[in-house]
Amino acid sequence: MPLDPYSLCPGGTGKKIKFCCHELLGDLEQLDRLVEGEQIEAALEQVTRLSEKHPGKACLLATQTKLELAAKKFNDAAVTSRAFLEAYPDNPLALGHAAVAAALIDNMQEAASLFDRSREAAGAEVPDDLVRIAMTLVQVAAQVGQFGLAESTIEWLVEKSLGSEEERNVLMEALLSSGLPPALRIKVPFAATKEDSPWRFEFDAALKHAQAWRLSKAIKTFNSLKGVAANSPELFTNIALLCERVARPLEAAEAWLKVAELRAATQDSTDYDEAVEATGRAIVLETQANPERSPVIRYDLLRGPLEGDIDLLEDALRKESHFESMPVDRSRWVSRGAIPPRSTWRVYESSSGDNDAPRLLGSMLLHGKQTDREAEITLQGFVPDVKEAKPLVEAALKTTLVEAEQPAGMPSATPMNYLASSQFRMNPPAEPGAPPAAGEDAPIDKLLAEQQARVADRFTALWAETPLPELMGKTPKQAAAEGNESCRRVEALVNDAEATDIIASGRDIWPELRKASGLPIPAIIESAEPLGDVPPQRWLRLDFQKITNDHVRGLLLTAAEVGYSKVAELAADAL
Repeated sequence: MPLDPYSLCPGGTGKKIKFCCHELLGDLEQLDRLVEGEQIEAALEQVTRLSEKHPGKACLLATQTKLELAAKKFNDAAVTSRAFLEAYPDNPLALGHAAVAAALIDNMQEAASLFDRSREAAGAEVPDDLVRIAMTLVQVAAQVGQFGLAESTIEWLVEKSLGSEEERNVLMEALLSSGLPPALRIKVPFAATKEDSPWRFEFDAALKHAQAWRLSKAIKTFNSLKGVAANSPELFTNIALLCERVARPLEAAEAWLKVAELRAATQDSTDYDEAVEATGRAIVLETQANPERSPVIRYDLLRGPLEGDIDLLEDALRKESHFESMPVDRSRWVSRGAIPPRSTWRVYESSSGDNDAPRLLGSMLLHGKQTDREAEITLQGFVPDVKEAKPLVEAALKTTLVEAEQPAGMPSATPMNYLASSQFRMNPPAEPGAPPAAGEDAPIDKLLAEQQARVADRFTALWAETPLPELMGKTPKQAAAEGNESCRRVEALVNDAEATDIIASGRDIWPELRKASGLPIPAIIESAEPLGDVPPQRWLRLDFQKITNDHVRGLLLTAAEVGYSKVAELAADAL
């Protein structure tokens, strides 16, 4: 399709092609045809030649950067986008492409800053290419866990009706599937200051910047008020929300903790609830900023030699209650050019009684002798479990296990997830003689319920005495006893874990956990119409029998969307 010489320059200059790059009109049309025909490499060669002949043209620099990104030549795209930005520092596409280049090297804070500038430079007329840049930025931000940047960019696209509704829905689905924590799914609006505040003029000016998507200017203006409004929770709420949107999770967490401190100081029960909720949001953002903060449960590999006949060793393992043979998926090993193990085994802890199901500690792989290595055994699992399994394996195989070189990208888990993901050895149910009666659980459901009950028992027994990174290495019992912020952290953790049903045990374990940690039981909230009145973090405390059916249905849908599965379950039961 021929380009209209009176259409806007594809380089984001804001000028018409006729008055900007009319001599390249035919070349731009040819490039469009190549791109439409998905001949990316040919188009890239063509634009490179044109750039040498017409250096510094915005339309060519923009097109070259876009094609290099499409061809996944990210280093080349970074160089071109840098040249584009140096030549046109206020060009929205130059800023946008530079934002994508920064995001691809995991510099999300720089990417957010550049995109904020590009959005402001574009004004009311947003180029289609900038919309595509925004969509790319959402995908990258979601993948690396910068949820505030991703979600706010989608919000901007929706507010300005940019892109199609289908494209925006796909972006939101990608964000939700990327692991968006429930605490960050709850919309928190910008706060207004009191009418008689001496800083109201500057506060409102900053708020207008935020509402107009001039986020960096809004942050700068709000930060300038810290000296005169140091005790304003509304100020720090807005700073926190803005820092989330520009990929500064640690600064956002600090601001939320300040909000919590100010709310808790009023001694009002509602303000205290808000303080706990602000603390919960801060905890999630701290984890986002540093997922590997200590203490963390790491995965470990141990290796040792295998002496003697492997068939005899495997027979010995089958006779031991600690070991259970597993099938080997050889195709997975062969597909990545690795030699599959001869056999694989689950390793269980010692059982203390006939009715006690031993906990899974890890897995071990037996490798036969190869031309380039001797027969060996590999034991793998989380560090505390491997430490417990090591003497069991050494005794059974008459070997000595030593620390192996740890490959890059080994998994790790937070202590809470480690406890919640425990697995126990279960004996398969006998084949039923007849289908279960109406209302009776199937054997497999009973087995699953038994597994969940054992996980809940272990979690309940150990959690209060387990050091947690969310509590700065303290145990919940220690943190609750300290009071103030430490205690609010424990309450926030328990509230979130209970609402999301992190332990699907079929029974309410949380009163017991609160008691073990030294936390009070929260008061019941009575409200016939809680939607819009009671924040989602408090829905678990509602008396569902006193809520109107319309609001119960609303709670069910909203809780399921947010990820508060326990609340959704209670709402479903109430209906």
